[in-house]
Amino acid sequence: MNKKTIITILLALVAVAGQGQEKSGLNLCLRDEATGDWLIGLFDNYAVYNCEIWEYAKADTLKGEYILRRGKEALKVKFLDKPSGKAERKDGCMRIGKKNYTVSKLTERTLPDYPTKDESDFIDNGNVGGKVTLRGRIVNVPKGHEDRVSISIPDPLQTIVDNELPIECDSLGRFELDIELANTGVVRMFWAKLILTPGETYFISMDSQTGQTFVMGRDSRLSNELLTHDTPYYKVKSSDFDKKSDAELMEAVEKDYERVKEIWMTTEQASPMLSKRYRLLSRWQWKMGAAYSLVQRRYDSPDVRKSDDGQLWQWLRDSVFSDIARPYTLVQDDLAYTLDNYTSELLKPRNSGGYSFEFIEEAINIAEERNQADKDSLAILSQSMNDYRAKVNGGTLDSLLSDHPFHALIRQMFANGTPLMQIIKSTEPNERVLLKNIPRVRDLDLSEELKQLSQAVAIYSQLEQMHGPLSDALRKVLDETVMPPYYRDRILMRSKYFADLAAKMKRGNGCLMPNEPLADLKDGKEIMDWILEPYRGRIVYLDIWGTWCVPCKANLKQFTKPLHQKLRDLPVTYLYLCNNSSDKAWASVIAEYELAGEHSVHYNLPLSQQAAVEKYLGVRHYPTYILFDQNGKMLPGEFKPYDMDALRNTIEELMNTK
Repeated sequence: MNKKTIITILLALVAVAGQGQEKSGLNLCLRDEATGDWLIGLFDNYAVYNCEIWEYAKADTLKGEYILRRGKEALKVKFLDKPSGKAERKDGCMRIGKKNYTVSKLTERTLPDYPTKDESDFIDNGNVGGKVTLRGRIVNVPKGHEDRVSISIPDPLQTIVDNELPIECDSLGRFELDIELANTGVVRMFWAKLILTPGETYFISMDSQTGQTFVMGRDSRLSNELLTHDTPYYKVKSSDFDKKSDAELMEAVEKDYERVKEIWMTTEQASPMLSKRYRLLSRWQWKMGAAYSLVQRRYDSPDVRKSDDGQLWQWLRDSVFSDIARPYTLVQDDLAYTLDNYTSELLKPRNSGGYSFEFIEEAINIAEERNQADKDSLAILSQSMNDYRAKVNGGTLDSLLSDHPFHALIRQMFANGTPLMQIIKSTEPNERVLLKNIPRVRDLDLSEELKQLSQAVAIYSQLEQMHGPLSDALRKVLDETVMPPYYRDRILMRSKYFADLAAKMKRGNGCLMPNEPLADLKDGKEIMDWILEPYRGRIVYLDIWGTWCVPCKANLKQFTKPLHQKLRDLPVTYLYLCNNSSDKAWASVIAEYELAGEHSVHYNLPLSQQAAVEKYLGVRHYPTYILFDQNGKMLPGEFKPYDMDALRNTIEELMNTK
């Protein structure tokens, strides 16, 4: 397409703009042809230059002359017909301050390829942490979606969900955020994947209608390249290889690697100026995506485990953890989860019951210490486990498919509602195993950096599971463990956060219900009838969850507010029954996820009452969702919070039933 001169573009855009106005009438992003960077943005009410927002002190668009002001600083911008001493321009020339630039208008969704090579490496600050300043503008956000604008920031210690930071824009769609990052890493905004480095400042322009996205800043090149050239992802699912050997799975991994090699080659031949960092990141992200999928093999069926010949775990060690991204925060989306499962497989491999021997052993110890189970039954289970473990360790018995009596004992004694199952849900056995295994990480064949990360992730994950502050034992281990100060500070901040949350929420505040009024009730139906009675005439949506249950908390965090908004005009009471959780953890989850509300009711019943209720309701998994009509009658089926349209339709049908 033939390019017009900048002056022609300006005249077409603002034929009636006039002179000396504080608005420019422009919507123009210009690229520096020499560097390939987004140089300046000239918008109607303001300009963007050097990642700063400038107001117009003067805007003479007919002459192409502007004076920009930011505080006491002034900057002159002028479009030129000819750069001094040079031939007639093809795209356009402009002077910003005292420097002349050859510029072109950005018309595509993203920046064109950069004109020069860039072989620089990633900046690695050793995970000491630092602040990133991110400014930007987001325009044409669909009506009603303004409050959904957020930025997703992976946490290097988080194994499940990213941190969502809401973005508050002004009336012109502008915002500014200060983001704390451990090191150079990835954040996401809508469709944009940004690579940010502590100590740097960036400006992003996003148009939700057209998808046009540009990033400004001296470290913006890789982000712009990723917007233009998306990186290929790993496509093999471990679940597709049930009852197949590790060798067959690894063959599929190699085939997928050949697939992405073709994509890399084609992309890099078409765009030979892609930076070294783009090439490295594209390969690292594919590899970590493969690793993330492969470690889930440890949760697959017994037939899968029977075929485990160690090849998969060897590949993870040799191809992933021995050749990890530098800094590894570049792949932190998947790294914490992958590393946690990898080290867990090596330190405490699962057996057919789904738990490690160490975990079961600690659960037995706790039951014995507290007289919470029949001693003879515990002795039989312990003896059977030791016999089974000896045969497994001796290589004479497959660790998952044996018909050893241990399997039947596990199914019997760890059934829902049994004392051992209640102990398991308390998170205490896991903490005891963790206290033993954190020092053992030092013996694994990992880099010092990854050993420290693994230990920090293990402690942080236990905090998230407990949803409470560090125990004295965990705090002692943390103090004795060598790790970067950034990790230690993150753990301590999270621990304090949970402690503060729990202190804010007290029983009897109108949302957290006291247990005393129903203390004498034992029958599950009787307890539920008592709880439901005040809400006759309303629909009751019941969520049975636990602070120890990761999917429960993920759903509460993600879907509670949207669901309440979806059903806001209907007479619905939201009833939450918490399973086997401490009052502190229960209260802190409610506070953190903002689950309190006018029509929200929370109970944390004693174990025996909760077990009776769950038996009456037929609960078999967590979370469980149940709907009751206006008369307290339980409806058949389960009503997921993310299937909001179907849930609303069901409630409307109930309201129309006479």
